[in-house]
Amino acid sequence: MRGLFALLTGLSLLLVQPPAQAAELRVAFGQSVAPFADAQDGTGVEIDIIRAALQAVGYTIRPVFMPSARKMIALRNGDVEAAATLSPQDGPDACFSEVYIHYQDFVIAPKGRYPKGLRLADLAELRVVAYQLASHHLGPEFAAVVKGNPRYVEQADQLSQLRMLFGGQADVIVAERHIFEHQLKRLQESRFKERPFAVDFISLFKPVAYRVAFQDAQLCEQFNAGLARIRREGVLERITSAYLPLVKLAQPGAPEPRP
Repeated sequence: MRGLFALLTGLSLLLVQPPAQAAELRVAFGQSVAPFADAQDGTGVEIDIIRAALQAVGYTIRPVFMPSARKMIALRNGDVEAAATLSPQDGPDACFSEVYIHYQDFVIAPKGRYPKGLRLADLAELRVVAYQLASHHLGPEFAAVVKGNPRYVEQADQLSQLRMLFGGQADVIVAERHIFEHQLKRLQESRFKERPFAVDFISLFKPVAYRVAFQDAQLCEQFNAGLARIRREGVLERITSAYLPLVKLAQPGAPEPRP
């Protein structure tokens, strides 16, 4: 895969050439959203899309990884110039770019525990562990359901979600499927005592559209111009095709994957 990423970067640079003295922008990413943005090796479809879009308008990026809830704080404080994987409800005082990616979240439960499936309202009675800011991103109905549930928890570290599910401390978790599978591999390779078991992926949510947040409206407009350019010149397609089926799942209206 590293060879593929290097080839992809080379192809992108043939089409998008920044100035010799490109300004560097610090971009905040969640620290627990691999493989969309992997803090360990700095790769991921989100990083590559944002890097290419900003290169197209004369910038380089330095990814900065932090808990999701801190990204808007870091942006307001001037610690970063941009923050990824956000939506307007996260901070109405920022400028939000055009949508650059979608996530598809699922309710993940022990296999066979809910043979008739689950409704959103059922989550009010269960021990639910979601990712940080899920109550902001999954719509007002989900937010209302979990607001009245004292056993609802959000975790910045999504490995902790899996540990709670497999350790019997949660009835279900809410996560994007590829992030879950990445964390599952981490858990299997760790020395933690929790041992994985088979799970069901229950589809209750529409794809979530994500944008990049900027404090500088001009930078926001430039990013949108760069995103349009890499889409027009085929760079965006090259990036996303390198990460299939990751990106295929993250498109609006994508069919539910098999468990």
